[in-house]
Amino acid sequence: MKSKKTFLLAATLATAVSGPASGQQRFQQPAMLIFGPDRFEQVWIADADDKQIRYYSTVQGVDSSVIRWNKPESIWLYEPDDYAAAMELLQGRRYDEAAEAFGRVREKYSKLRELPNNHSSLAALHQMEALRKQFKLEEMLEVESGFLPIERESLTRAHHKRQIELVTTLWKAVHNKDWGPLSLICQQQLEEKLPGYQRAQVGYCLGLAQEALGNPWAAINAYNVAFTADTAASEVISAKAAENALRLYLADEDVQLAIKLYPTPERDTGSIGHVRLVEAASLAELYQLTLGGGRSLPSDYQSLLQYAPEKEDPAGGMDEDEAGEEDGEEDEDAE
Repeated sequence: MKSKKTFLLAATLATAVSGPASGQQRFQQPAMLIFGPDRFEQVWIADADDKQIRYYSTVQGVDSSVIRWNKPESIWLYEPDDYAAAMELLQGRRYDEAAEAFGRVREKYSKLRELPNNHSSLAALHQMEALRKQFKLEEMLEVESGFLPIERESLTRAHHKRQIELVTTLWKAVHNKDWGPLSLICQQQLEEKLPGYQRAQVGYCLGLAQEALGNPWAAINAYNVAFTADTAASEVISAKAAENALRLYLADEDVQLAIKLYPTPERDTGSIGHVRLVEAASLAELYQLTLGGGRSLPSDYQSLLQYAPEKEDPAGGMDEDEAGEEDGEEDEDAE
């Protein structure tokens, strides 16, 4: 019964918005003032501050009304078409266009930025996300610097607040190359329960910090967190983390030796270099399958594919029969 009532309310609102509102010149955003389970009022909000809301009762109303914040139990802002279009651009990975579109939405709906979860404040957050996904950190931090306290406070959802925190701590530290403090912050963050897309960011930033601090294997482990936490939605982070890990694998002296010995009788499948080489090859294969987000494996890492194991058991090693066959083949080669 509850879901049906919600659906009918949404349908009524959508019908009221389409049509007459399209020709309006003044700013106003359709909304519902909800006073209780069975009492709500369709309005068009023109302005708001920290004490009251000014609105029209009809889409083309002349006289406005004012109501104090504490009167309605909640306020439901109808999603504007231009905000929805910007979200489609973001989800479609058209990040440059999305950033520009969210910038326009932020400005257009700025009169309502004190309302909880208003579309101006949300647009600012998503504009930062569109820039972050392109690693345009300078531009992202410019948007963040203009993000007013009232806009931050208006966002009530925990994951939105945490994302702003990640921008102002982790990503700002990446931009400033504050690797020591960044490493500590990331390790603390990973101990907390995070949504996948945020855990991926923390893992990636920790990888950057550990790499800069001269700890390549700690960096690879951190990059592993990044590209496994949220592969589908965090495709940019996943791909970049995998590429960084592959670069570190290839730079390792033991891996280079394993590559050199691979076609020779001196190849040692139990050596740390060989194990790491197989790990790198498996990661290269995974990049082609999923982590690359449809992109081809960069040419610098194509050679790794020849070292991928043909078949592995669920634990990550070859089954006994295959291991025995490989041992036999190696003995024949040795002879």
